[in-house]
Amino acid sequence: MDKYTLIGIGEILWDEFPGSKKLGGAPANFAFHANQLGARGMIISRVGDDLPGNKIKAELNKKEVPYLLSVDPDHPTGRVSVKTDKKGMPEYIIHENSSWDFLSFDPHFSEIARTADAVCFGTLAQRNPVSGQTIKNFIRATKKTCLKILDINLRQNYYSKKILSDLLNLADILKLNHDELNIITQMFLTEEEETACLEELISMFYLEMVVLTKGKHGSRIFADKYHDSIYKSKPVEMIDSVGAGDSFSAVVALGLLNGFGLEKINKTASSVASYVCTKKGATPVIPKKIIHSMN
Repeated sequence: MDKYTLIGIGEILWDEFPGSKKLGGAPANFAFHANQLGARGMIISRVGDDLPGNKIKAELNKKEVPYLLSVDPDHPTGRVSVKTDKKGMPEYIIHENSSWDFLSFDPHFSEIARTADAVCFGTLAQRNPVSGQTIKNFIRATKKTCLKILDINLRQNYYSKKILSDLLNLADILKLNHDELNIITQMFLTEEEETACLEELISMFYLEMVVLTKGKHGSRIFADKYHDSIYKSKPVEMIDSVGAGDSFSAVVALGLLNGFGLEKINKTASSVASYVCTKKGATPVIPKKIIHSMN
Protein backbone atom coordinates (compact mmCIF):
# COMPACT_ATOMS: atom_id res chain seq x y z
CA MET A 1 0.00 0.00 0.00
CA ASP A 2 1.07 3.58 -0.58
CA LYS A 3 2.34 5.63 2.36
CA TYR A 4 -0.53 8.06 2.80
CA THR A 5 -0.67 10.76 5.48
CA LEU A 6 -3.70 10.44 7.76
CA ILE A 7 -4.15 13.14 10.40
CA GLY A 8 -6.31 13.09 13.51
CA ILE A 9 -6.89 16.57 14.90
CA GLY A 10 -8.60 17.33 18.21
CA GLU A 11 -8.41 15.75 21.64
CA ILE A 12 -5.62 13.62 23.05
CA LEU A 13 -5.97 12.49 26.64
CA TRP A 14 -5.73 9.73 29.19
CA ASP A 15 -8.65 7.33 29.44
CA GLU A 16 -8.77 6.51 33.15
CA PHE A 17 -10.21 3.06 33.81
CA PRO A 18 -10.64 1.62 37.31
CA GLY A 19 -7.08 0.69 38.28
CA SER A 20 -5.37 1.75 35.04
CA LYS A 21 -5.13 4.43 32.37
CA LYS A 22 -4.66 4.24 28.61
CA LEU A 23 -3.84 6.74 25.90
CA GLY A 24 -6.99 7.95 24.17
CA GLY A 25 -8.96 10.65 22.39
CA ALA A 26 -10.82 9.77 19.20
CA PRO A 27 -8.64 11.69 16.68
CA ALA A 28 -5.50 10.43 18.40
CA ASN A 29 -6.81 6.86 18.29
CA PHE A 30 -7.52 7.28 14.57
CA ALA A 31 -3.96 8.44 13.90
CA PHE A 32 -2.45 5.70 16.05
CA HIS A 33 -4.34 2.96 14.23
CA ALA A 34 -3.60 4.49 10.83
CA ASN A 35 0.08 4.46 11.72
CA GLN A 36 0.16 0.80 12.69
CA LEU A 37 -1.84 -0.11 9.59
CA GLY A 38 0.98 1.21 7.42
CA ALA A 39 0.07 4.85 6.86
CA ARG A 40 1.77 7.92 8.28
CA GLY A 41 -0.74 8.58 11.04
CA MET A 42 -0.16 11.96 12.67
CA ILE A 43 -1.75 13.47 15.77
CA ILE A 44 -2.35 17.21 16.16
CA SER A 45 -3.44 18.28 19.63
CA ARG A 46 -2.38 20.08 22.80
CA VAL A 47 -1.17 18.84 26.18
CA GLY A 48 -0.53 20.49 29.51
CA ASP A 49 2.85 21.51 30.89
CA ASP A 50 2.65 18.62 33.33
CA LEU A 51 3.64 15.03 33.95
CA PRO A 52 0.62 13.48 32.14
CA GLY A 53 1.48 15.57 29.07
CA ASN A 54 5.11 14.46 29.17
CA LYS A 55 3.97 10.86 29.49
CA ILE A 56 1.77 11.24 26.40
CA LYS A 57 4.76 12.41 24.36
CA ALA A 58 6.89 9.58 25.73
CA GLU A 59 4.18 7.06 24.85
CA LEU A 60 3.89 8.39 21.29
CA ASN A 61 7.65 8.35 20.87
CA LYS A 62 7.72 4.76 22.07
CA LYS A 63 4.99 3.80 19.61
CA GLU A 64 6.74 5.80 16.85
CA VAL A 65 3.61 7.83 16.10
CA PRO A 66 4.27 11.28 14.55
CA TYR A 67 2.69 14.18 16.42
CA LEU A 68 2.45 17.93 16.72
CA LEU A 69 1.51 18.71 20.31
CA SER A 70 1.61 22.28 21.54
CA VAL A 71 2.08 22.79 25.28
CA ASP A 72 -0.44 24.73 27.37
CA PRO A 73 1.03 26.38 30.48
CA ASP A 74 -2.39 27.14 31.97
CA HIS A 75 -4.57 24.05 31.45
CA PRO A 76 -3.93 20.41 32.37
CA THR A 77 -3.56 17.49 30.02
CA GLY A 78 -6.93 16.00 29.17
CA ARG A 79 -8.40 13.04 30.95
CA VAL A 80 -11.59 11.01 30.80
CA SER A 81 -13.03 8.82 33.53
CA VAL A 82 -14.23 5.61 31.85
CA LYS A 83 -16.49 2.92 33.24
CA THR A 84 -17.82 -0.01 31.26
CA ASP A 85 -21.04 -1.91 31.84
CA LYS A 86 -21.43 -5.70 31.82
CA LYS A 87 -21.66 -5.67 28.02
CA GLY A 88 -18.40 -3.73 27.68
CA MET A 89 -20.11 -0.50 26.64
CA PRO A 90 -18.31 2.57 28.00
CA GLU A 91 -19.63 5.50 29.99
CA TYR A 92 -17.52 8.66 29.94
CA ILE A 93 -16.95 11.66 32.17
CA ILE A 94 -14.91 14.05 30.03
CA HIS A 95 -13.22 16.62 32.24
CA GLU A 96 -13.52 20.21 31.05
CA ASN A 97 -11.00 23.02 30.54
CA SER A 98 -8.35 20.59 29.35
CA SER A 99 -5.36 21.65 27.29
CA TRP A 100 -6.85 20.28 24.04
CA ASP A 101 -9.82 22.63 24.49
CA PHE A 102 -7.38 25.46 23.78
CA LEU A 103 -5.70 24.16 20.62
CA SER A 104 -4.76 27.35 18.79
CA PHE A 105 -3.94 27.63 15.08
CA ASP A 106 -0.20 27.21 14.60
CA PRO A 107 1.42 29.11 11.70
CA HIS A 108 2.60 25.75 10.30
CA PHE A 109 -0.89 24.19 10.31
CA SER A 110 -1.78 25.35 6.79
CA GLU A 111 1.35 23.73 5.39
CA ILE A 112 0.70 20.51 7.31
CA ALA A 113 -2.95 20.47 6.24
CA ARG A 114 -1.89 20.45 2.58
CA THR A 115 0.09 17.23 3.16
CA ALA A 116 -2.95 15.33 4.49
CA ASP A 117 -4.50 12.62 2.35
CA ALA A 118 -7.19 12.16 4.99
CA VAL A 119 -8.12 14.05 8.13
CA CYS A 120 -10.42 12.83 10.91
CA PHE A 121 -12.22 15.17 13.30
CA GLY A 122 -15.20 15.09 15.65
CA THR A 123 -17.66 17.11 17.67
CA LEU A 124 -16.01 16.89 21.09
CA ALA A 125 -13.21 19.37 20.36
CA GLN A 126 -15.88 21.84 19.22
CA ARG A 127 -17.02 22.35 22.81
CA ASN A 128 -14.54 25.22 23.14
CA PRO A 129 -14.52 27.89 20.40
CA VAL A 130 -10.70 28.05 20.43
CA SER A 131 -10.12 24.43 19.42
CA GLY A 132 -13.32 24.40 17.40
CA GLN A 133 -12.25 27.22 15.11
CA THR A 134 -8.72 25.85 14.79
CA ILE A 135 -10.02 22.51 13.56
CA LYS A 136 -12.39 24.09 11.05
CA ASN A 137 -9.60 26.31 9.71
CA PHE A 138 -7.34 23.27 9.40
CA ILE A 139 -9.94 21.33 7.43
CA ARG A 140 -10.50 24.27 5.07
CA ALA A 141 -6.74 24.39 4.42
CA THR A 142 -6.55 20.79 3.16
CA LYS A 143 -6.19 19.99 -0.53
CA LYS A 144 -9.28 19.16 -2.57
CA THR A 145 -8.40 15.46 -2.78
CA CYS A 146 -8.08 15.07 0.99
CA LEU A 147 -10.72 12.81 2.55
CA LYS A 148 -12.43 14.77 5.30
CA ILE A 149 -13.93 12.30 7.78
CA LEU A 150 -16.36 13.42 10.45
CA ASP A 151 -16.44 10.76 13.17
CA ILE A 152 -19.01 12.57 15.25
CA ASN A 153 -18.56 10.83 18.64
CA LEU A 154 -21.48 12.50 20.39
CA ARG A 155 -20.54 12.77 24.06
CA GLN A 156 -22.51 14.14 27.03
CA ASN A 157 -23.93 17.54 26.03
CA TYR A 158 -20.95 18.65 23.93
CA TYR A 159 -22.79 19.05 20.64
CA SER A 160 -25.63 21.03 19.09
CA LYS A 161 -27.48 21.19 15.80
CA LYS A 162 -25.29 24.10 14.69
CA ILE A 163 -22.04 22.31 15.55
CA LEU A 164 -23.20 19.22 13.68
CA SER A 165 -24.39 21.23 10.69
CA ASP A 166 -21.12 23.18 10.45
CA LEU A 167 -19.02 20.01 10.56
CA LEU A 168 -21.24 18.01 8.20
CA ASN A 169 -20.89 20.78 5.64
CA LEU A 170 -17.09 20.39 5.83
CA ALA A 171 -17.07 16.59 5.63
CA ASP A 172 -16.83 14.15 2.73
CA ILE A 173 -17.52 11.07 4.84
CA LEU A 174 -19.69 10.73 7.93
CA LYS A 175 -18.88 7.98 10.44
CA LEU A 176 -21.39 7.32 13.22
CA ASN A 177 -22.98 4.55 15.23
CA HIS A 178 -26.63 3.52 15.34
CA ASP A 179 -27.46 5.57 18.46
CA GLU A 180 -25.89 8.65 16.88
CA LEU A 181 -27.89 8.09 13.70
CA ASN A 182 -31.06 8.24 15.80
CA ILE A 183 -29.97 11.61 17.22
CA ILE A 184 -29.07 12.95 13.77
CA THR A 185 -32.39 11.72 12.41
CA GLN A 186 -34.35 13.62 15.07
CA MET A 187 -32.32 16.79 14.44
CA PHE A 188 -32.22 16.94 10.66
CA LEU A 189 -34.16 14.29 8.77
CA THR A 190 -37.69 13.62 7.62
CA GLU A 191 -37.10 9.91 6.99
CA GLU A 192 -36.83 7.17 9.62
CA GLU A 193 -36.00 3.97 7.70
CA GLU A 194 -32.24 3.38 7.72
CA THR A 195 -31.51 3.46 3.98
CA ALA A 196 -33.71 6.50 3.48
CA CYS A 197 -31.92 8.27 6.35
CA LEU A 198 -28.52 7.61 4.81
CA GLU A 199 -29.68 8.79 1.39
CA GLU A 200 -31.12 11.97 2.89
CA LEU A 201 -27.94 12.71 4.83
CA ILE A 202 -25.81 12.32 1.71
CA SER A 203 -28.13 14.55 -0.29
CA MET A 204 -28.50 17.22 2.40
CA PHE A 205 -24.81 17.64 3.17
CA TYR A 206 -23.25 16.58 -0.17
CA LEU A 207 -21.45 13.64 1.43
CA GLU A 208 -19.63 10.95 -0.52
CA MET A 209 -20.71 8.21 1.87
CA VAL A 210 -21.88 7.32 5.36
CA VAL A 211 -20.16 4.71 7.53
CA LEU A 212 -22.55 3.23 10.08
CA THR A 213 -21.47 0.88 12.88
CA LYS A 214 -24.12 -1.09 14.75
CA GLY A 215 -22.27 -3.14 17.35
CA LYS A 216 -23.29 -6.82 17.30
CA HIS A 217 -25.57 -6.07 14.36
CA GLY A 218 -22.63 -5.31 12.11
CA SER A 219 -21.65 -2.34 9.98
CA ARG A 220 -22.66 -0.64 6.77
CA ILE A 221 -20.80 1.56 4.29
CA PHE A 222 -23.28 3.34 2.05
CA ALA A 223 -22.70 5.68 -0.89
CA ASP A 224 -25.75 4.93 -3.02
CA LYS A 225 -27.94 1.98 -3.96
CA TYR A 226 -25.19 0.64 -6.22
CA HIS A 227 -22.42 1.05 -3.62
CA ASP A 228 -23.71 -0.36 -0.36
CA SER A 229 -21.81 -2.83 1.82
CA ILE A 230 -23.44 -4.57 4.79
CA TYR A 231 -21.28 -6.85 6.94
CA LYS A 232 -21.81 -8.72 10.20
CA SER A 233 -18.70 -10.00 11.93
CA LYS A 234 -18.51 -13.01 14.23
CA PRO A 235 -19.19 -12.35 17.95
CA VAL A 236 -16.14 -11.73 20.14
CA GLU A 237 -15.53 -11.77 23.86
CA MET A 238 -16.00 -8.10 24.65
CA ILE A 239 -13.67 -6.35 27.09
CA ASP A 240 -14.57 -2.80 26.12
CA SER A 241 -15.43 -0.97 22.91
CA VAL A 242 -13.28 2.11 23.58
CA GLY A 243 -11.44 3.05 20.39
CA ALA A 244 -13.11 0.41 18.21
CA GLY A 245 -14.94 2.99 16.11
CA ASP A 246 -11.74 5.00 15.66
CA SER A 247 -9.89 1.95 14.35
CA PHE A 248 -12.81 1.32 11.98
CA SER A 249 -12.47 4.87 10.63
CA ALA A 250 -8.73 4.42 10.08
CA VAL A 251 -9.28 1.28 8.01
CA VAL A 252 -12.01 2.98 5.97
CA ALA A 253 -9.77 5.96 5.19
CA LEU A 254 -6.80 3.83 4.22
CA GLY A 255 -8.94 1.43 2.20
CA LEU A 256 -10.56 4.23 0.21
CA LEU A 257 -7.22 5.89 -0.50
CA ASN A 258 -5.89 2.61 -1.84
CA GLY A 259 -8.94 2.09 -4.03
CA PHE A 260 -10.24 -1.03 -2.27
CA GLY A 261 -13.84 -2.12 -2.72
CA LEU A 262 -16.40 -1.41 -0.02
CA GLU A 263 -16.83 -5.10 0.82
CA LYS A 264 -13.13 -5.55 1.53
CA ILE A 265 -12.96 -2.30 3.51
CA ASN A 266 -16.00 -3.18 5.59
CA LYS A 267 -14.79 -6.72 6.37
CA THR A 268 -11.28 -5.58 7.31
CA ALA A 269 -12.52 -2.63 9.37
CA SER A 270 -14.85 -4.96 11.25
CA SER A 271 -12.00 -7.38 11.96
CA VAL A 272 -9.80 -4.61 13.33
CA ALA A 273 -12.58 -3.06 15.42
CA SER A 274 -13.60 -6.47 16.78
CA TYR A 275 -10.04 -7.10 17.90
CA VAL A 276 -9.89 -3.71 19.65
CA CYS A 277 -13.05 -4.69 21.54
CA THR A 278 -11.24 -7.72 23.00
CA LYS A 279 -8.55 -5.57 24.62
CA LYS A 280 -8.50 -2.95 27.36
CA GLY A 281 -8.18 0.59 26.06
CA ALA A 282 -8.37 2.24 22.67
CA THR A 283 -4.98 1.51 21.13
CA PRO A 284 -3.90 -2.13 21.38
CA VAL A 285 -1.35 -3.46 18.91
CA ILE A 286 -3.21 -5.06 15.99
CA PRO A 287 -1.94 -8.55 15.02
CA LYS A 288 0.05 -8.65 11.79
CA LYS A 289 -2.27 -11.22 10.22
CA ILE A 290 -5.14 -8.72 10.42
CA ILE A 291 -2.99 -5.90 9.06
CA HIS A 292 -1.83 -8.09 6.18
CA SER A 293 -5.46 -8.59 5.17
CA MET A 294 -5.42 -4.96 4.03
CA ASN A 295 -2.99 -5.84 1.23
